[in-house]
Amino acid sequence: MATSWPENNPETLEDLCLKVAAKNIDAYADKSIDGYTLKEGISLQHPSLCDKLFQSMYEEYPTDLAWLKIFRDTSLTRLNRVNLSWRRIDTRDLEFICKHPIRELDLSNCHLKWEHVLIINELGGTLLSLIIDDSFGLVQSLSETKDSTHVDEGKFCIEYVFKCPKLKKLLLRDAYFKNTSIEDGTSILPAILNPLKNLNSLDLSCCVFDIELLDSIDQLENLCSLYLSGVNIEDMLEALKTICKAKKLRHLDLSGSEDAPQTHNHPGDCLSYIADNLPNLTSLDISATNLASYGTQASNRECSIPGLEGKELEFLGLMDCPDNPCERPDIPAKRVTGTNTEAQVLLAVRVYKDKESLLSSALNHLFQMLRYEEVRDQCQGLELILAGMKHNWKNKQVQISGSAALFYILKGENREKVTHLQRRKVILTLLDAMEQFRHDRTMLRNVLLNFCSMHLPDNLTFCHHRMIRNLMEVVVSDNQEDFIQKLGIILLNCLACQVDGEEKLTFGELGAIEAMLKIIRRKLALNQCDENMEVSWSMMWNITDETAENCKRFIDNNGLELFKSCLVRFADKEELLRNMMGLMGNIAEVRELRKKLMEGDFMDIFCKLMESEMDGIEVSYNAVGIFSHITADGENAWTISQPTRNEVMMRMMRAIKRWPLESRRNINYRSFGPILNLLKAFDTPAAQYWAVWALCNLTRVYPERYCRLLKSEGGLALLETVEADPRTLEEVKTLAHTVIEQVRNGPEKVKAESESNPEDQSDD
Repeated sequence: MATSWPENNPETLEDLCLKVAAKNIDAYADKSIDGYTLKEGISLQHPSLCDKLFQSMYEEYPTDLAWLKIFRDTSLTRLNRVNLSWRRIDTRDLEFICKHPIRELDLSNCHLKWEHVLIINELGGTLLSLIIDDSFGLVQSLSETKDSTHVDEGKFCIEYVFKCPKLKKLLLRDAYFKNTSIEDGTSILPAILNPLKNLNSLDLSCCVFDIELLDSIDQLENLCSLYLSGVNIEDMLEALKTICKAKKLRHLDLSGSEDAPQTHNHPGDCLSYIADNLPNLTSLDISATNLASYGTQASNRECSIPGLEGKELEFLGLMDCPDNPCERPDIPAKRVTGTNTEAQVLLAVRVYKDKESLLSSALNHLFQMLRYEEVRDQCQGLELILAGMKHNWKNKQVQISGSAALFYILKGENREKVTHLQRRKVILTLLDAMEQFRHDRTMLRNVLLNFCSMHLPDNLTFCHHRMIRNLMEVVVSDNQEDFIQKLGIILLNCLACQVDGEEKLTFGELGAIEAMLKIIRRKLALNQCDENMEVSWSMMWNITDETAENCKRFIDNNGLELFKSCLVRFADKEELLRNMMGLMGNIAEVRELRKKLMEGDFMDIFCKLMESEMDGIEVSYNAVGIFSHITADGENAWTISQPTRNEVMMRMMRAIKRWPLESRRNINYRSFGPILNLLKAFDTPAAQYWAVWALCNLTRVYPERYCRLLKSEGGLALLETVEADPRTLEEVKTLAHTVIEQVRNGPEKVKAESESNPEDQSDD
């Protein structure tokens, strides 16, 4: 049965508060040279809340650990679960963290040394779960303590390594135990395991050791789960004589990996030995091994998995096994990982979160199934993909496979069912992947295609700055693939269309104007007017709208000269010309920048474009709009002799009269402020004419959007003033009256009248 999609609810108040608290530490803590200290009167003693705040800060600050000091006072804070994986933590910080009654501690990939183990041992009274990844040499560091000054009365590394008698779960992956010993010559692995009498889960995945080092396993009387995934075992049948001493084992993991599959002699005998000697076994993982092979006696086998005759397991891992045993009928297990069915693949993605190679393989199979619309439970698939990618954020193949699979969910028939919170998780996960593998073209292509298929939500405040910064880095790269650059520019332009005010400034502050001009110069040098160039101009048009600072950045970076160069080189490109003229119109709205447009031969250019019939009325409309703002500044501001101000105003009037009032537009006004200001220009009738015509056109053709906008910005009162003033031209009065009536009648009536008039359809 497929998982139903959750309700599209917002985040809980608690989660929102924790995120705000993580971002605003100064609100409740004082910072000094020695780090943060909680303000007087503030206590975080509630263990569950304290753990959640710790995790929120861990996620908010991936490189800075200054926030750790908040938790140093154990009378005001209380931690039970601590995750510091992938962080370089010094012994001083670990010391005060370990003064808390911690029950679960994750220090994987933390570059641990033997000094850290001494501090961990202070948790002996409370620690139940310890996770360590030894790819940075902890075991080697422990073996070197015999040459160091010993502590703890000489007992450390002689009688024990971890002095945590209550420990129930130990995960120690990627450790090298061969030729490592402690003071008296005892091998380190037995020294670690022997004192841990209460251990019920042991994970030694990807470790290197001689199987004899597990001889002490029979002393772990409570051991229920043993993970030996990726451990190279030369003689499996012999090794099982040691492994099966743990008679209470319920779960045994002997899996290999897609990259390094394990091949064993007498596979059927190995499984028979397991079945006969582990009576409590309910879960077995033999993925990426040949242990499920038929061997040479296939015809005589009574069970689809030779050696497991008569067994009924809860779980059996068969992912990436030779001969595809996952496809056989009557597999003796209730749940199976493999590649034969949706259930097998989804289960593999769920359980192999800690096995990068098997997870990547499962994600590749899920991608293929999604591609051919063979996955029914896409909600579960989405959540599992995100969990796997988040947990393996440094593994490129997992990120590539996961992002490829995500694409077919986000663009498929269930795309509208993806909730707001799921979309947020997708965006943050993809940004993590993008930042981790910023130079991998496959990764970038996958991420950007996902963003494009999502139709990024209007509200990106949670990652707006981060999103722009990453997209900017993509588009400005000198050796970027054209397709990837195009996707980046399109996404930036989409974001630019959705923001206002301060958010537009963010684009400018992050160098968007300079980046787009760089792209345009590059295309100009190649004599290419393609989509990248056109969208670059479009983006600058969007982020300069009522944003004077960005307009100034454009001018300061020689944007006006680039405008002329593109106009001369690509005079017949309608889309390009419309985008460029829209940007010029934004500059013309800024009083202190208008004088720049009166220099050189820009005025002659705009005069010619007023008569243009390219792209319907768009180019002509923008040219008249530019002149409307310039002429409205008055005679004294007109600093050129040719063309004269009067001559330009006459040509403006002629152009406006030529435009069909029902013309459909490629424009998106978020505010009528600049246009409404021109309604007051009674001494510049051409500018006033343009402003009223624009309002009449927009409220007629797009009444649902613009009637409401005009009314909310006080436009009706201004139009009534224009209509009543004797200085107003008659044609302007008529247009003003029409606008007033359209707004008062409401969008439905305006639309109905428009649709009933055949002439109104001529420009569709």
